Amino acid sequence: MKIEEIKTTRGLAAIADEWKQLQEACSPLTPFQTWEWNSLWWQHFGRGKSLRLILFREAETKKLCGVAPLYISRHRGLPLRRLTWLGNGNSDYLGILALSTHQDIVVSSFKHYLAHILRGWDYADLPQQRFDSPLLHSLHSPDLVLEILPQEPCPILMLPTSWDVLMQQLGKKMRSNLGYYDRLLLRTHADAEYSVATQENLELGMTALFDLHQRRWNARWLPGVLGKPRVQRFHRDIARVFLDRGWLRLHLLSIEGRIRAVIYCFAVQGRTFYYLGGFDPELSRLSIGTLLNGRAIRMAMEEGNAEFDFLRGNESYKYRWQPEVHTNQQIIVVPKSGLRSITGHAGKQMNSVERSIEHHAKELAERMGRKKTAPAKDEKD
Repeated sequence: MKIEEIKTTRGLAAIADEWKQLQEACSPLTPFQTWEWNSLWWQHFGRGKSLRLILFREAETKKLCGVAPLYISRHRGLPLRRLTWLGNGNSDYLGILALSTHQDIVVSSFKHYLAHILRGWDYADLPQQRFDSPLLHSLHSPDLVLEILPQEPCPILMLPTSWDVLMQQLGKKMRSNLGYYDRLLLRTHADAEYSVATQENLELGMTALFDLHQRRWNARWLPGVLGKPRVQRFHRDIARVFLDRGWLRLHLLSIEGRIRAVIYCFAVQGRTFYYLGGFDPELSRLSIGTLLNGRAIRMAMEEGNAEFDFLRGNESYKYRWQPEVHTNQQIIVVPKSGLRSITGHAGKQMNSVERSIEHHAKELAERMGRKKTAPAKDEKD
């Protein structure tokens, strides 16, 4: 195995075609492992970070068979140098992308490179590992100290062959509610219209997503995950690129000429991924979020997708569809050499403190949200 390290934005751009060929050949593939997602993320969030893109090639043919997209930064402005994934913070799944035929050797080579060759880091924070990530069982080494920590649950709905079959799998109350709210919506708003964004209304749909999602967060006295202009610019760029690639599914519900609900999804290699949603709280009594979720799920089934992945979070609306639940994992790696071990352990402790603060903040936000908007349960946090 030949390993190459890329440290420049120009180098990241230069391997676009190779990375795209690799991702087309990899299964399962998530949107967050694509060159499109990672390159745009680096463009918008890479300032102040040092790129460490590790490529794995066959020794004889030089064919690209694996990618580990990483960067190093001074975490929280402290002297600690954290090694982590591109996309961290905005991506629901992270990790190595590798051909299934080369996965074992790529992971083994990554472990060796991390322990003996890669320099300039004090600890590695490798979050959002899917339940089936090969790194969860293959990074153990005498030269590395590992800790694996549970993160958020990821509910995944396995899609049957038809909508009728899915309805039979759901609880009686859920089936009844879907029919009731569908009739109620049409009775109270005869002009209600479902659609999927196209080139013509993409910008309008994304603006509605930002506005509706933020309104729910701001009602809880929190800034929201889509409030910052840089984050919005990133997602506008992603939406345009993914629409061109045929991966975007921006579901819209319009009433009286206004978009009142949005679901921001991606469809890649036979799976649909629900990233975020936004719903008008004034229409919460109509359960428009549940109705639009149903439309998105039905479209995924009509397109022949096998899964509807609700991604990170344990929001109650996801569980109404009776999904399987998996849990993402976070891997903390500390090298066993010299002072790096000391500073690395400090980084690990700081990470634990951050996780505790984040957990309590989310609990507070959920309590406040229930008090302020108890009837509305469709919003994805």
